[in-house]
Amino acid sequence: MFDFIRLQLKLKWGFNRNNSKRNAIMTAVAAVLAVGVALALVWGLSFVLKTSVGVAAKELSTLFLSILIVGLTVVATGMQIKRLYNPADINITARFPLSSFKIFVSSLILNYIDLTIYSTVLVVPIMLVFGWAMNCITVAYVFGIILGALFMPLIPFALSVFLAIPIMYVNTLLKKHNIIKLVVFIILLVVLFVLYYYILTILANFFIHRNWEEGTIGIWKALITGLNSVFNPAHHLASIVFFENFWLGFGVILGVSVVLLGLGVVVAKFVYQNIRTKQLEGGALVNTRRSKLDEFGSTRAMLKHNFLEILHTKSYSYFYLGVAISTPVMVFFCNRLVDMVGQAQIGKNINFGAAMLVVSIFMAMIGSFAALIISMEGRNFYITKLIPMSYRRQLLVKALVNIVVSIGALLVSVVVLACLKFLNAVEIVVLLVSQILFVFGLVFNGLNINLVNPNIKPKANGEAEEINITYMLMIGIVVAAGFGLVGFMLPKAVPNGSTWAYVGAVAIGLVYALVNFLVFFFTANRKYGKIE
Repeated sequence: MFDFIRLQLKLKWGFNRNNSKRNAIMTAVAAVLAVGVALALVWGLSFVLKTSVGVAAKELSTLFLSILIVGLTVVATGMQIKRLYNPADINITARFPLSSFKIFVSSLILNYIDLTIYSTVLVVPIMLVFGWAMNCITVAYVFGIILGALFMPLIPFALSVFLAIPIMYVNTLLKKHNIIKLVVFIILLVVLFVLYYYILTILANFFIHRNWEEGTIGIWKALITGLNSVFNPAHHLASIVFFENFWLGFGVILGVSVVLLGLGVVVAKFVYQNIRTKQLEGGALVNTRRSKLDEFGSTRAMLKHNFLEILHTKSYSYFYLGVAISTPVMVFFCNRLVDMVGQAQIGKNINFGAAMLVVSIFMAMIGSFAALIISMEGRNFYITKLIPMSYRRQLLVKALVNIVVSIGALLVSVVVLACLKFLNAVEIVVLLVSQILFVFGLVFNGLNINLVNPNIKPKANGEAEEINITYMLMIGIVVAAGFGLVGFMLPKAVPNGSTWAYVGAVAIGLVYALVNFLVFFFTANRKYGKIE
């Protein structure tokens, strides 16, 4: 059993010689940027709450510890479902000289080890930045953070053993109803984004005006007071971190975790055994719907195939279609925030620059998935070599799906801005034209990247996890920054600056689209032919 655990840990956390150094570096850069943004938000919110609300460090720490507990519980629940109830390697592990009970226990141990690693990576830097903002870093505090990171996974892990079962069953019931799951995901995404916008607005108001409204202070005081309840595990974790009522906090965390975990394991073992037996007997294939033969033309058939592929792949349907559909809502809130900050720092009449920056960033987020157009085929890639259709035409059809989705999100976003009278008629036309060109450039840029790095190896559960998305997102954000710079600066810097800003925005989009299309047109067939 311990050899099995060691093997699984090596597969997940060990160094893989097949991974390129370039991919590893890009992944590390993306992770550092994401962590940097999160830590900046933690420092800003901690500093503002300390200054405005005036609460003690221990009381305020429960806010961030509560968020960490919720986040780790979500992660742990997902790991339980994936590793216990929906494993991609069940046919392989069933042949190992291990009983199903040992596989079950090994999976629980692996999940806990993974969760401890995630806890350490999250808790230590966040609480150090929190201590920096609160001026409470001491040797005892640092030691308390280490203890807190070790105790943090207990409650989330124990809860996840319980939560995974009902969520897994609900997910099974909705397995053939991806639209429902997509709608739920979009609602959650919008709610989280609105909350994020609210926090950024609070920080912006404070650093611009150096004060808060009394009502806002009252809301945060009530929230922090509510979180410092004895029924909140974060309250007891804070006792461990700050060495106040340490043994009480230690006892509550350990006792509740043991009880929950013990009851959860009893239930989970029974469910695990039944599901494992059904999967090995092929029960998952019962009542599988047979697809009918559609009498479509080649282009229409490929369009349908690519759209269904998006719907049936979680990472694509959620983070691609989900972001695209929710983009108009996020554009609305982001424009308000950028406009507020921009007017304070640059001056009035910056709506065009704000809209250009915000819309182009969201187009970059959607367009980054164009770098998966070929990789999405996975193990079925060889079929594309047999289709009686030229490689370039196949890729153009695939690109069309991405272009339509992106332009759909763009049109709704522009309508929202027009209805709010955020832009005048000329600015709306310029924004629309420049961003349509930007969309074309993003899609063909993604195609060119994917042709160089296709990565069509089989992936677990058909999911597409690609470093190409990171490449494209970084490129897209750089170009988006160019749009924003032109929109913000030219109207203030040169005579007739608004006119030059309009010309510059369209020129950026045109050059970006034209260069990437020409590269695609002259190299696509040759590069595609080399892919094996």
